[in-house]
Amino acid sequence: MNNWKAWKSEKDYRKLFWSGMINGIGNRFTQVALLTLLYQVTGSSIAIGYLFVIRMVPFILLAPLSGVISNKLSNKKLLMYIDMVRVPFALIPLFVQGTEQLWLIYVSAGCISLGEAIYAPTRMAFIPSLVKQDRLIYVNAIEQIMLGVVLIIGSSTGGIISFVFGLSTAFVFDAISFILSAMILNQISFSNQLLSKVKTVKQMNISIYKVILSSSALLVLVFIEFTMPLANGIDNVLMSIYALDVFKMGDIGVGLIYGCLGLGFMLSSFFPKLLKKRIVLVMVICIGLEGLGHIVLGHAPTFLIALATVVWITFVGGISTIFMNTITMKTVPTSRQGAFFGVITMVSNTSMALSMGVAGWLVELFAPRPLSIYVGWTYICFTILYAILFTRVKLGREKRYLNKNYG
Repeated sequence: MNNWKAWKSEKDYRKLFWSGMINGIGNRFTQVALLTLLYQVTGSSIAIGYLFVIRMVPFILLAPLSGVISNKLSNKKLLMYIDMVRVPFALIPLFVQGTEQLWLIYVSAGCISLGEAIYAPTRMAFIPSLVKQDRLIYVNAIEQIMLGVVLIIGSSTGGIISFVFGLSTAFVFDAISFILSAMILNQISFSNQLLSKVKTVKQMNISIYKVILSSSALLVLVFIEFTMPLANGIDNVLMSIYALDVFKMGDIGVGLIYGCLGLGFMLSSFFPKLLKKRIVLVMVICIGLEGLGHIVLGHAPTFLIALATVVWITFVGGISTIFMNTITMKTVPTSRQGAFFGVITMVSNTSMALSMGVAGWLVELFAPRPLSIYVGWTYICFTILYAILFTRVKLGREKRYLNKNYG
């Protein structure tokens, strides 16, 4: 079995993949266009900061609701509804003419992010229902390909299209992408029905937080989802600074940096099949190697070496993400995955928001290179901590316990 065979075997997943690809590229187009429009209207970096806050808040507040809502609707229908509801909000920026309509930009960004806060964890929870257990690692690898393509095409092409055809084109394309995504989702033949058909009322009423607290494995997974973004948020900020300030490469440098980020994610998808024997061990090692990459980046003498290092960082980071998602999907009962992915989406985005907020302050205190090295050592410290925690967790036993009591 490999990625290609898994792709050919999972007809319904292919439709979920293409809907996510189109949806993701449309979102990237809008993100680039919104930032440009906001800067044109206000000329203020503070206004852009507000935009990022507004985009982050829904993930913090609403992501846990995805599990509750998916108990009322099938995942397929929920994803379709969210796509269609976001169409008019994607078009709202078309009516912005000046600062007096500034609020429309924030309304558009907030409502689209609100939908994404529910959409993202629901989509992740849908995957184990569509594919066989032994193919999850390959499907999660394919997800990294999608992430890489969206990052490369969406970020780079979005700016070009907005420049050539105008910002309005990006907003219209985003609206169309939601419609196309919903149409593709509608073709999925499998639709997980109401979970009440397979669960008792007593099980349904058990809070996902109680489930998490009862399992050492789930507590470790939540802990990783909280701590990793503390470093990720800082290195996200540093990437652009390396292109603009350290190597003085301007907007082209930023584009190349993000292109290399996407390339690393794509390359990571081809290796899990060779490493799947001990996925916990490999996942933890890859987090340490990601930290080593940041240390190397802090010493990179040329922009070319920095780009190669960025590819390495997302390459090993992509592998650790693939294995982390696979471990989660195999450990958490299917009926609880919507709620669990909602919780970790909330946790990781809260942590990311805190990290990115602190990053702005740290950049003022430290030069980019030393800060990158500090981030790298943080990853390595996390690696040691995660290794200790996983030695105390028996995933097989935890999986049996969770399925028996909460499945």
